[in-house]
Amino acid sequence: MITPPPRRVANDLTEAEFIAWYGPWNPMSIPEIVELMSGSPVRWWIAGGWAIELETGISRDHDDVDLAINADDLAAFRTTVPDLHLWEAHSGSLTPLLPGNELQEGREQLWARAGATEPWRLDLLLSPVDGQEWVFKRDHAIRMPLDQALRTTADGVSYLAPHIVLLYKARLLRDKDRADFAVAVPRLDADERAWLADALTRHLGDHEWIDALG
Repeated sequence: MITPPPRRVANDLTEAEFIAWYGPWNPMSIPEIVELMSGSPVRWWIAGGWAIELETGISRDHDDVDLAINADDLAAFRTTVPDLHLWEAHSGSLTPLLPGNELQEGREQLWARAGATEPWRLDLLLSPVDGQEWVFKRDHAIRMPLDQALRTTADGVSYLAPHIVLLYKARLLRDKDRADFAVAVPRLDADERAWLADALTRHLGDHEWIDALG
């Protein structure tokens, strides 16, 4: 059984309570996501802990795969997955994004499943993109050219660069976030370390990771 990760909706519920209210998770694997997005015009990439693993090759347990797209590509994404029901996951609640309805303002995460009796399959992150620049959703002054922000595996799977993933992870500082920092930092070059240190200072002020990046 899949245990919902701490950042998910209703994170104070036990696993059994979560399933009783929302239903179980059976997240897609990366190969399944590749198949789902095959032929789609939408540019997509893997974020979160799986991006760290794709970069480092060091395995750890994962609750799901974070699939990210340009927020402006949501309409095109919806045509890619017409058989999936999309729900807005926001501030501890789930709201159906019914066909023909527009995404509510401020929403940046969607869950997807085939229907009410089916498990949740996909956790979709809507990332702001400005032209050809990735933009940090919590501070739009923090940005980077997309061709630097995204990397690609030998199999053609795009994923978010590890120093950007760590910026997202720095706010929560869960055990898995600290573990991802420990395995990813040795692979960062001097420019990537400096970028992350500057972004952390701007975003969070004093942070325990900054000294380790010096």
